[in-house]
Amino acid sequence: MPRWKKITTGVALLAVVTGGVMTLVQGEPAPTGGDSNASGLAASLIETPEGTGGAAKPATEEPASKGIFRLGFSFIAGFSIGTFLRAVLKLAAFMLGFWLVMTMLLSYSGLVEVKWDEIQALWDQFRDNIGNEWGNFQTFMLGSLPATGLAVTGLAIGLKRH
Repeated sequence: MPRWKKITTGVALLAVVTGGVMTLVQGEPAPTGGDSNASGLAASLIETPEGTGGAAKPATEEPASKGIFRLGFSFIAGFSIGTFLRAVLKLAAFMLGFWLVMTMLLSYSGLVEVKWDEIQALWDQFRDNIGNEWGNFQTFMLGSLPATGLAVTGLAIGLKRH
């Protein structure tokens, strides 16, 4: 692995460890005041009146430790996915090339009859399915991962050979 990949991965791992240690040291902030039925995420989203002044207390902000952890984890996840995809795509290209060469050779020698129009129909169906799945993948990347920018950066670095 090139030195710059080692450095970026090390920085991301350092962020994950730092965020985890900071979370353990600081502890989980308890919900403050408010409705006794509210718990977890809902408790931090509800503004409650403080004291007798009637002024609303803003929802508690997320600690920096969780943000640092998410940034590091998102980069590591993207990097790992990119590295995996590069290996899988390389293997798939080799297998597809082998299959095409063998099919053409067998067809040329008359041992196999290839129905190219049916293969084209299957390919068109595959292409349409990939288009739909790509939309779902984009939705996942943009909505589910907290630090999409670093995840995409990690994905690009993982896909890059050197």
